[in-house]
Amino acid sequence: MNDISDNKRQLLAAYADYYATLSLETVDQLNSLVTEDFVFCDPFTTVRGPKNVCAYLAKAFTDADHPRFVVTHRAVDGDRGFLRWQFSARVKVIGDWEFTGMSEVTFNQDGSRLTSHFDHWDSGQNFYAKIPVLRWFIQRLARRVAPS
Repeated sequence: MNDISDNKRQLLAAYADYYATLSLETVDQLNSLVTEDFVFCDPFTTVRGPKNVCAYLAKAFTDADHPRFVVTHRAVDGDRGFLRWQFSARVKVIGDWEFTGMSEVTFNQDGSRLTSHFDHWDSGQNFYAKIPVLRWFIQRLARRVAPS
């Protein structure tokens, strides 16, 4: 393996550890892992720059009780890294909230920093369908578009 591949694997492991230990006290540790133009995208929003991403992640600790990520898998393939994770928290509108997701990250040229993070998970089923008022609409819509 070459140095760049090793850098990517080590960085992805450090990023997985960052999420596994994420808290209000550790959220700013992101700065050492990402570039200044880092982009974070999940089903709710797109955030640019480490300072803004840290603020967005910190908000999870005021909006939910005990948010937690457990990273179960990680892989590097060329200029991409992948993390599979399980998220859990307690949220006022839906109660206990648990789901599995995947994050796709990109590396800078030498593999020493991340340039982007894109989450892949189903917000319709894993969030909106759990809100009592929306659940009825989502279930009805799903029945209408499902093949007979």
